[in-house]
Amino acid sequence: MQQNEIRQIESQDMDIIENAFVALRELWKKKLLVILVTMAGLLCSLIIINVKGNSVRYHSSATLFSAVYGAATDSTEGVAIMNRYADMIGSSRVCSRAAQALSGYNIKTEDLQRMVANGEINVSGANTSSMAYGYKLTLSVFSNYEDQILPVTNAMASAFAAELNDLMGTSAIQVMDEATGYGYFNTLNAQKYLLLITGAAFIGACCIIFVLAFFSPWVKSVKQCEQDNDLILGMLPYVKSK
Repeated sequence: MQQNEIRQIESQDMDIIENAFVALRELWKKKLLVILVTMAGLLCSLIIINVKGNSVRYHSSATLFSAVYGAATDSTEGVAIMNRYADMIGSSRVCSRAAQALSGYNIKTEDLQRMVANGEINVSGANTSSMAYGYKLTLSVFSNYEDQILPVTNAMASAFAAELNDLMGTSAIQVMDEATGYGYFNTLNAQKYLLLITGAAFIGACCIIFVLAFFSPWVKSVKQCEQDNDLILGMLPYVKSK
C-alpha cells in the first residue's frame, strides 16, 4: 500500500472521529431541546394512560374430568367427548343453562356467549387427536366484576359438564375442582408506558440531533478544516476580548 493511500485512510478515520466529537458537542448545546422533547414524551404517555384508562381484571378457573367409576369404556368415551366438543362451551344450550343459574346476577345467555366470543370464557387442554387427548380440561373466566367471577366460572363449568353428559347419555363428566378463589391484574401497565414513551422521546431526540450534526455538510471545528486544506479560504487572528 502506497504512502498516499495510508495517509488518505488515516485522514478519513480522523474525519469520522472529529465528526463524532462535533456531533456530541452539538448534542450538548441543544440539551434544552432534548429536555423539552423528553417532557413532551412524558406528557404524551400521561395522556395515553388517561385515555386508555386502567382497570382491574379478575380471573378464575374450574377443571373438568371424566370420572373413573363405572365402566372403563364410559370414562374413555367421556374423555373423547370432552376433547371433541370443547367448542360447545359457547353454544346457546350451555350458556342458557348457565344463565339460569345466574339469574340473580342479571346475566343473560347472550352475555355469556359474547364473553366466549371475546375469549373471556375459554376451555384449554383439549385436543381433537385421540393420541393427545387432555384428560383434564380447564375452564377459565375473565371478568371486570369481582362479585361475578366465581359464580360465572362455576355455573359455566357445571352447565358445560351437564350438556356433555346429556350428549353421552351418562354422568361420567364431572367438575373436579370448582372455582373457590380468583386472581386479578391491571389491564394497563402505567409504569411501562411512562418508561417506553418517555425513553423513546429522549433517545429519538438525541439520535436525530447527533445524526444531523454528524452528516452535516457544514464545517464546525478547526480540525475538520485541517483535514482538507482546500476548505480554508483564509485565516482570522484570534484575539481575546477585553
